[in-house]
Amino acid sequence: MKAFAVLIKAFLILLLLCTGFFFTEISTYVKSYLSPKIQLENTCQLSTQICQQGDVSITLEKDTLTPLQPSSILVNWPNQNAKNLIITLQGYDMAMGNPTFKLLPNADKSYSGDILLPICTQNTMIWVGTISDGNTSINVSLKAEQ
Repeated sequence: MKAFAVLIKAFLILLLLCTGFFFTEISTYVKSYLSPKIQLENTCQLSTQICQQGDVSITLEKDTLTPLQPSSILVNWPNQNAKNLIITLQGYDMAMGNPTFKLLPNADKSYSGDILLPICTQNTMIWVGTISDGNTSINVSLKAEQ
């Protein structure tokens, strides 16, 4: 009986150590699981064609992005007082982290920047996310191919 109690204590200590070691990954997984998934049909699909959503218009340099190759994005945003815009993306079918990109204002009162996506094990990947000025945000999606 005493050996069983020691075994249980050792197991609990090992479990506690593993939980501490993998805490960041566990918390990221739980947050992504609990966060509402953006519906693909409710997004502004980004490409070389202008995507218009209300007063916002967005254009990408390429129709399909390639991982590890930057692609520029141009956004005309109604709130010209925003210091910058933030794009936050997540993989639609596969967890790939949450790459975030900052868009800076231009002289013509638009915002621009580069998107640089990570490599994925899939040949084709759909990314969904938001573009936000801190107060207003719109849902976007884009396609990446290796």
